[in-house]
Amino acid sequence: MLKLIYTDYGLCLEKVPASKNAAASLDAMITQQVMLAVQGGETLHLEPGRASFLLPVKIAGIAHLESILKSNTTDAIKVTTVDDDFVEISLKGTWMTNSSNAEFGTFITVLSPKIERLIYQLWQSTQ
Repeated sequence: MLKLIYTDYGLCLEKVPASKNAAASLDAMITQQVMLAVQGGETLHLEPGRASFLLPVKIAGIAHLESILKSNTTDAIKVTTVDDDFVEISLKGTWMTNSSNAEFGTFITVLSPKIERLIYQLWQSTQ
């Protein structure tokens, strides 16, 4: 499971260890967030959506990710060339924040462990 945290300081990407049933792990994490919001008297807005971030085109591993995705028919991840220097990684998942129009929040997605590991390594190498 990947967790993208958007703050006013930028983006932080975390790789969250998932159980053998990744969908159950996602459900458990969302349930935990809902319970925390309820117990804390806070508003929590959840919605399905997409999140994206940029990576340099020339980073080692982008071509490998693209080749893996060519043989994978999922629409959960897309890699799009932005310009000569960057590609956009777009992920399908769940957006959690305190209001429907918030710019900051947490985005969670579940992909294959191999793809999650590669995306995390690519992002981490740019930090």
